[in-house]
Amino acid sequence: MLTKVHVDRYVSWRHKTEVKNATINREVACLKHMFFWALSRGYVTRNEIADYEKLEEQEWAGPRPTDEIIKAVFEKLDPRFAPIFTVIRETGARRGQVLILEPWMVDRERRLITFAKRTKKGRTIIAPLTKEAEEAIDSVPPLEGCPYIFYNPETKTRWHSVRKPWEAARKAAGYPWMRVRDLRPAFATEAADFGAPTRIISSGLGHSGERVTEKFYIKSGPEQAAAQLLRVIEGGRARRQSRPESGTKTGTTGN
Repeated sequence: MLTKVHVDRYVSWRHKTEVKNATINREVACLKHMFFWALSRGYVTRNEIADYEKLEEQEWAGPRPTDEIIKAVFEKLDPRFAPIFTVIRETGARRGQVLILEPWMVDRERRLITFAKRTKKGRTIIAPLTKEAEEAIDSVPPLEGCPYIFYNPETKTRWHSVRKPWEAARKAAGYPWMRVRDLRPAFATEAADFGAPTRIISSGLGHSGERVTEKFYIKSGPEQAAAQLLRVIEGGRARRQSRPESGTKTGTTGN
């Protein structure tokens, strides 16, 4: 029977290969799921590693991708791939979710995009269909016989990887640290800066709770936080001033 001792040995060996804790955590999580499945089928009587603790993961501490940086990278993109990354930027979706996007997932009337069961836990994500996202989708003409919106004109099916064009664009723009996955927190941060509640952003990203959203995705700096506080405070004061003062009497007559 596999025990925590065996996992400890595996973790120690993986550390020697200089992989990140996040990678080891995913591998151990996969092993846990395998044993949960075996337990549900009666192949084992106990899951000895069910409560094996996660290793501490280092949070990404890279620069925040500002609108100017994102624009600079986009300007260097191969035009064939720009619509794909525009939809990623405008929806906060993962790259894999956008690559398998089909027309039926786009609801133009309600201004929504549905990514059916494409989260890590199989949840359905419903994202906003912004004007920019819709224009990006419309810029790619449908291909007869291909169910996908974004396709490789040579293979006549969807793109399976768009890593190389992104790497070329970020290098040409002078931001080699900029990752595709940084577009996701950029989306969350912009929504937060505009006043969207964390629970709404969390739902739009497909997270199971707000903690992950707050810790890893909302990257507002002090300037953005101050600007949002300013909007909230001044908006509240304006509403308070527009209301009649408490205790004000109307329609009274004096002697």
